[in-house]
Amino acid sequence: MFNTLYMTTKTMLLGACVVLSSAAFSQKNKVQSAWRALSDYESTLSDKPDTSYLMKANRSIDLALADESTKNQAKTHAYKARIMYYIYQYNLKEENKKLEATISDKNSRAEAAYGSAPTKEFETAGKSLETIKAVDPKYFNSILEIVKGGSASSASDDDLKLSNVAMQLKLESSNIAVGKYKMKQYEQAADFFYTSGALNLLLAEKIDTSAFYNACISAQKSKNPAKMIEYNKKMIDMNIATPYNYQTIYDAKLAAGDNAGAQEYLAKGRKAFPNDVYLMNKETELFLQKGDQQKALENLQAAIAKDPNNAQLHLVLGNVYDNLANPKMVSGKDSTKPANYDELIMKAADHYQKSVDLRPSNQDSYFNALYNLGALYNNYGATLYNKAMEKATITQLSKTQKDIEAKSKEYYKKAIPFLEQALSVRPDDRASMVALRKLYLLVGDEQKSKEMGEKLK
Repeated sequence: MFNTLYMTTKTMLLGACVVLSSAAFSQKNKVQSAWRALSDYESTLSDKPDTSYLMKANRSIDLALADESTKNQAKTHAYKARIMYYIYQYNLKEENKKLEATISDKNSRAEAAYGSAPTKEFETAGKSLETIKAVDPKYFNSILEIVKGGSASSASDDDLKLSNVAMQLKLESSNIAVGKYKMKQYEQAADFFYTSGALNLLLAEKIDTSAFYNACISAQKSKNPAKMIEYNKKMIDMNIATPYNYQTIYDAKLAAGDNAGAQEYLAKGRKAFPNDVYLMNKETELFLQKGDQQKALENLQAAIAKDPNNAQLHLVLGNVYDNLANPKMVSGKDSTKPANYDELIMKAADHYQKSVDLRPSNQDSYFNALYNLGALYNNYGATLYNKAMEKATITQLSKTQKDIEAKSKEYYKKAIPFLEQALSVRPDDRASMVALRKLYLLVGDEQKSKEMGEKLK
């Protein structure tokens, strides 16, 4: 729901006010003149608002802000905050009136008005509050007490009016953010969600985590890496970060080409949230890219312990075991198989099978799980045959070949249904077709081998 405080006016307000200089005005009279004009304007709000008073108030307060003796007075900035807020309200009202012809629904029109009305004066009013806190903390705290619902019996009329403006700024900053977001002005939405959080912190002395989080979401929607990094880093610096903040900075820095910076924040995220699966997976990807299979293995095992039904994790873990069992070729020659080759193959097959059973939602991942399992059984059968034949003596050759062919054929038969399923997922995959044509021949199904050969043509 939008919190609105519209001021009814009929006179067109000029966007720019001319700063006058006059030696005739005393330093005190500059502030006093602004107060008088502002009070006159406020007295007309219930009937026919006279914006000429507001323009006069703005000229006078700008003179006071330009004067060395009054520019740092809390009262000067208090009047500036009120004047700027009234100007913003006028512009918002005008924007709402413009939209009446095209948007009949009141709430939708208010949303659109908040999204399209100029916000310069609103931002200036907010900065004026920050300045008051800096130049006169005691006075600011007295206003803060009123905003927070404390006793206002001893407060002056000016203090009550300033506290009302402060409350409206806090409420309406969120309205502006939502309006900007609905209009897909995501960078501005991010700025105003952050402003909403900052004003809440300033005036309510509470951290509105949702406002800062929405700033990060809007920044991500903007697709601006700098904006994404800026607001997610603010949440980290404020000690209210979630794994999402580190994830986003990691991705944004990668998109910006800052690989070192991306890895720096990934390391920070892993330290802050050691159990987060996404960050763990990203780190695992880095280990795999660097060829550090053992560290990748440790990460994946920990991740699966926390998320045992994650098909994607089982697929990746199966691939790591597969790679450990089959090291990369060196100088064009197959590398020596590890001593625990058979154990690694069975572990790879187990995790590929779990991935197939859990069926990844992503079709590419599902295809990979099926194809990898089929390829693993095919390759294992071939490896068993080659190892046995290497050890066989001349006298044993005939019997050994027959026995090992039977053993290998068991794995060839196990490979076929998975490759067939893979081909059903991706019907034009030539690698699956080539493998199946060969396997059909090895298991004695010449007809299917021939059909697959025709399909390859």
